[in-house]
Amino acid sequence: NADNSASKNSAISSSIFCEKYKQTKEQALTFFQEHPQYMRSKEDEEQLMTEFKKVLLEPGSKNLSIYQTLLAAHERLQAL
Repeated sequence: NADNSASKNSAISSSIFCEKYKQTKEQALTFFQEHPQYMRSKEDEEQLMTEFKKVLLEPGSKNLSIYQTLLAAHERLQAL
């Protein structure tokens, strides 16, 4: 029975991971649909990713969604 319980927990963890991955993918897609310039320019995309990494390293950014993190990076670039 312990094996069965572990199997259920594994399935639940896998399901939660799949849902989080799906949400993350959808949020990233939404951001890039709203800001297509990053898909058209390698240079713009690289600048966005540089800012994105900076946002990720900031205290307090751990609870941001992928969309919020990308948007924060985008807004920083707009302010330059």
